Order: sequence, then C-alpha cells, then structure tokens
Amino acid sequence: MNRTYLFVPPEERSDVEALGATWDSDLKCWYVDGEPSSGLARWSSPSDDDEFSIISNDAYVASAGITCPHCGQETEVICIHCVSGTASGQSLEQFTVFYILAVNETLLQELKSWPDFRRTIEGDVVGDFANHCSRCGDAIADMDLHSEPDHVFFDIVHTDSGAITLTPISLPIELSGSEHFVIE
Repeated sequence: MNRTYLFVPPEERSDVEALGATWDSDLKCWYVDGEPSSGLARWSSPSDDDEFSIISNDAYVASAGITCPHCGQETEVICIHCVSGTASGQSLEQFTVFYILAVNETLLQELKSWPDFRRTIEGDVVGDFANHCSRCGDAIADMDLHSEPDHVFFDIVHTDSGAITLTPISLPIELSGSEHFVIE
C-alpha cells in the first residue's frame, strides 16, 4: 500500500496521531497508508512555506566519504545533484541542492537508502534534512559540505573521478531548498 506523508508542525503532532497517523522514525515524519482522511487532508501537502520550488527529471544522489567534523571518524555524506531542472520556474543546469526543507514522495523513498540523511530534530522541533554521522549521530551542516572550494560538494562536475558516486534518482523529483551552481 502507498503511504501518504504528512507535513506536520511539531506542535500539531498529537492532533495527527489522534486522527490515526503513524510516525516513521527512520524518515522522521508522519504518514498514513493510502489517501488521508478528510481530517488529515490539511497536512497532506507542504505548507505555503514549504512548496516545492525545485523540479528535476535528471537528478542523482551524490555520495562521498568525509571525516566527521564532530568525532573525527570517516562517514558517508550525500547531496542532491541535478544535471538539469528548474528552480522557481527558471531553467538551471549542473546544480546541487542544500538546506533541503521538503521533498516529494519519490525522493523520500529514494533517500531511504541513506538513513543517515534525515531531518534534524532538536527537542520537539523537526528541522531541515541533513547528513548525520554514522558513528556519533551528530548532524553535519551543509555549510561544511558545499560552501568552500575544498568542501566535498562544492563543485561536483569538476571533482576527481571516483571521489563522488552518483546514483540516479527515480523521476521526477520535487523539493525545496537552496541551489549551488558549478563554478566555470
């Protein structure tokens, strides 16, 4: 049976639980099997703040190994790399997405293969998607992966062969986040 994932603010979790939603502890989100009841319908699509702004039919999960900035152990990190797509209706090529706020069900299912890439949780607050160290469990900030020339996902297209593995994603994907472009 297909799951419908719900977009639930932390303060409303008891409401959706009372209406029969189930918590997916791996993906850190609420869901129902099949279509949501009328009582749950308002949570079945992203809020206006989380509308999908990025769409791609040619995307990959880029994965690489890094040293965790928290514990110093080797861990795998990922990001979404789009060969082509649109962001807020504008056509783009060769970009990565970081600070991911929302993803469609296709992408959510694909990301199950990387359980250390999940939503951050601080107390009762569920945040954006982030890599987590497989050893210590701490979140690894996207800033540590994308923002400087020596960071692993700064310029995927020009990275040495074998440093990054690209895994195709089922199509299409929709998500919200920030775009980072290849440096020419």
